[in-house]
Amino acid sequence: MIATGYILRFPLPPGSNKAFSLWGLTRHQYGDIHFWISFGLLAVLAIHLTLHWNWIVTIIVKRCHAVQASHPSLLRSGLLTLIIVTITFIAFAWTAQHSVKRITRPIHSHLDGQTGSTSSAQ
Repeated sequence: MIATGYILRFPLPPGSNKAFSLWGLTRHQYGDIHFWISFGLLAVLAIHLTLHWNWIVTIIVKRCHAVQASHPSLLRSGLLTLIIVTITFIAFAWTAQHSVKRITRPIHSHLDGQTGSTSSAQ
């Protein structure tokens, strides 16, 4: 989801559908992929919350009665995870930014489906 969102915002900004492609796909094709990934993630999230509802309620009840500080090892593992995710995202962003190619012939032309020449209409 983050990857396709990044692609839609930076390497293939609005208005670049007919001029650029990234790894063989245009902006609108990445938009379709982004939509279906988000739809799938929402479905997985709903299923996950449903399957773990008892655990969620138990944790909320425990936290409301006695709030304790996090264990230091949890903070270290969280920081390490954040660093790994950040490095991965930066590597992906750099690769995507440097892999954009100009399309020599637009995939969709405004003349698609029309027959005859435009000069005969004048």
